[in-house]
Amino acid sequence: MTPTALAAYVRFKTGTNSTTLTNANLIIIGNVVKDRLVLEALDADEDLFLVPTTLDLEEDQREYPLHSNILSRIKRVEAKLDASNYILLKEFDLPQYRDPISTEADIVAHFSNIEDGAEYDIMRKALWIYSGSITDVTDGLKIWLSTWPQDLSSMASTTDMSVDPTTTTHGFPKALHGVLATGMIIEWKESRDKPIPLKESELRYDDDVEKAISKLKKANYDREVIGLIPEDDGQEY
Repeated sequence: MTPTALAAYVRFKTGTNSTTLTNANLIIIGNVVKDRLVLEALDADEDLFLVPTTLDLEEDQREYPLHSNILSRIKRVEAKLDASNYILLKEFDLPQYRDPISTEADIVAHFSNIEDGAEYDIMRKALWIYSGSITDVTDGLKIWLSTWPQDLSSMASTTDMSVDPTTTTHGFPKALHGVLATGMIIEWKESRDKPIPLKESELRYDDDVEKAISKLKKANYDREVIGLIPEDDGQEY
């Protein structure tokens, strides 16, 4: 669905026009509903909004700000700590580490720039690297994280909302376009000075959202799922 078609549908279902329900208000309502649906869609756990982002490593710099549009999750972190080859950094939590690591000398004494020797932590909306000494490396840090899909910005657009605007930004999944429209209709009805009663189909909105999100799950039917059978030790339970 395009923003133009979305606007036409919402106005049709609400008996409004471009004067009584302006494009500006449609954008406000649409983005509120969109963000709610995105948070719900995280339950599908299909990396729907995952993008790799790169940052330059800076000499002796341990703190790197995360993407300003970060949604919620970091999937993977790699770094070229030898200036040439990416290695995987493992996450750790400060309270789990006993030795002092408050100074640069402490850090390089306990960590290194090889696989399993470098780790990261998340603090203050930034990623902190614990490794050997860090030197300047262009695009030396790669972070896979989820970001918010692009907001509605023009109801006059004729580009489908599911189209990714760029290689590093997301469109809005097509499976959720219908519940986006219904959510906007409900928001408008409930915002009236005298709220308009919802239709029976609109009262089932939560169920419709759940069904729509279920369509996003199991995107890869080639995925291998291995079940483990408990070892038989001869005991009865």
